[in-house]
Amino acid sequence: MISVASTVIDAPLEDVWSWLDDFTSWHAWIPRIDMTVMAEGRTQGPVGSVRILHREDGTVIREKLVMKDDLRHTMAYCFDGPHPYPVRRYVGTVRLEPVTTTGATYVHWSGDFDADAADELRAAELFRTVYTAFFGYLAERTGAQLASS
Repeated sequence: MISVASTVIDAPLEDVWSWLDDFTSWHAWIPRIDMTVMAEGRTQGPVGSVRILHREDGTVIREKLVMKDDLRHTMAYCFDGPHPYPVRRYVGTVRLEPVTTTGATYVHWSGDFDADAADELRAAELFRTVYTAFFGYLAERTGAQLASS
């Protein structure tokens, strides 16, 4: 199943990408994450690096960077161990594109996941809610606003 959300942030693409680009520092812009610890003591690592997100509620999420394309401003990550979501498998992808007429940034976030049939719609809505919150955090960090529709 796939969960998708998108928006436009009234900030230049490079400003938005600078917050996503560092896989080790998402805690700097996501309030519910207290800290990030890289597995095996790595710092900003290549594709295959694993981060452990420590959330304010005490839960942890292990995520592996599975793809990153700086030219296309796209990255993908997957759950790689414990997580609090009702899914067996999850791959999240975030892609940015410039809105050439305004200088804003189009943000597309999706999650491809497997869940029990009874959990599919709930998980899809939960991920959409998370992505929407992330849009707001990114806009705040860039000093911008989400574009009104």
